[in-house]
Amino acid sequence: MLFREFSVDESSAIYCISVLHNNVTIAYQGNPEKQYIFRGSNRFIAHIRAILTNWNSEEISIGSVIAKARKSGDLSIIEL
Repeated sequence: MLFREFSVDESSAIYCISVLHNNVTIAYQGNPEKQYIFRGSNRFIAHIRAILTNWNSEEISIGSVIAKARKSGDLSIIEL
């Protein structure tokens, strides 16, 4: 599993992300106790793993990455 927690300075939207296989679990800064589980495409999983491994908050907006992946369908929420 790959896990990354973000300070408010690093991301005003995302509190933490964990990646396990093709599942991506996200908690948002607004309510860090509530987690959302998503299914990621193979392409997105490779992309998010690379971003989290080489994290640089000055180059990447993690909130934007997540929003774009959801919009494109590369990241879809799993309804429990």
